[in-house]
Amino acid sequence: MMSATEPQGESSVARVPMVPVAPHPPLRRYYAEEGERQVFLNELFNRTAYQYRNIDKATGFGSGLWYRRKALREAGLKPGMHVLDVACGPGLVAQCARAIVGPSGSVIGLDPSIGMLREAQKGPCRNFVRGIGEQLPFPDRTFDFLSMGYALRHVSDLKTAFSEYRRVLKPGGIVLLLDICRPRSPFLLSLSRFYIKTMMGIVFAASTGNRDMKTLMEYWWDTTEYCVPSETILSALGEMGFVDASLHEIFNGLLRDYRAVKAEKTV
Repeated sequence: MMSATEPQGESSVARVPMVPVAPHPPLRRYYAEEGERQVFLNELFNRTAYQYRNIDKATGFGSGLWYRRKALREAGLKPGMHVLDVACGPGLVAQCARAIVGPSGSVIGLDPSIGMLREAQKGPCRNFVRGIGEQLPFPDRTFDFLSMGYALRHVSDLKTAFSEYRRVLKPGGIVLLLDICRPRSPFLLSLSRFYIKTMMGIVFAASTGNRDMKTLMEYWWDTTEYCVPSETILSALGEMGFVDASLHEIFNGLLRDYRAVKAEKTV
């Protein structure tokens, strides 16, 4: 595994003065200052990473890997492509991408949590790097495809992250962002909030004896509930040099994925 380094080379859109766009307001219940957020996240994920595959099965009712493969294929992932999976967690998206790109392609997973990277190493992928999405330790124009599964809420600034995604993608490269969001239906919103924030938090904390599981599920839902609207995400992608940005959703907007392409002509 590697540590993040200062990106070099191709000029980044992020170098242009711009107003930062956080994915959600600071959640003071979990950390006192915004600068403490990444430390809080790393420590929380380090202590709960061993249960993340079980969480995925419970939230997706066993359909998580199928849904990831479907989204990757529909976004344009093909055999032979070189993929970067940002905030890879236990490597579920990376695992699905590896099955699609085959032996002629490659997949690298990146995550700031040592615990998550250890879990990811237990899967079929072996190429993992420690780092954050806002400062990718890769040369310009390295990848054909960049994915991020259910972690957009954890970046500090959408524009900085998207600028880095654009930098490491080849012209014509594809970005796919999977997310869990607030459903529009008041009933489904209340049901989702209860299931994820309350029920799953209690069940996982009780079954594992790990109180951090309750904190994890509560934080997961709070970042979902207060996340910026999809229009903000699509607009940030466009500002950072992506084209053909689109939103695809199911279950009344509970599951959404954002797709965009790096413009062939770069600035």
